[in-house]
Amino acid sequence: MAEDSLHREILEEHARNPQFDHPITDPTHKADFKSTKTGNICNLTVKVEEGRLVKIGMKVQGSALATASASLLFSELNELTLEEAQHIHQGIFKILLNGEINELPGDLCVYQSILHLPERHDCALLAWKALGEALAFQ
Repeated sequence: MAEDSLHREILEEHARNPQFDHPITDPTHKADFKSTKTGNICNLTVKVEEGRLVKIGMKVQGSALATASASLLFSELNELTLEEAQHIHQGIFKILLNGEINELPGDLCVYQSILHLPERHDCALLAWKALGEALAFQ
């Protein structure tokens, strides 16, 4: 129960104070992803230099969880290599789509709690789906 309370606090903080900026003006990759289930939208822009995510910008129109998840994506992936980002991206989907329990860095531990809320998976994956589309992650 304490873990769920901590996870809820992390999500609420990211929803109230998202870490991402609006879309960047000089992206190398971008995606405009709209959930067919909820209608939530994530406009994601990324600048990649020498195989590293050097800038990430987003605009999210959706639920508090969609905003919090986008903020988590930004705060945990900014400045990572594409390989590291793809590994984390895959880990998020393995948890929420396959129910696998695996370690994720930093505040991404909240996805262990979101696993138990299948009706919220679409919101939690919004920015991650946009990232996958922008960078052609599988």
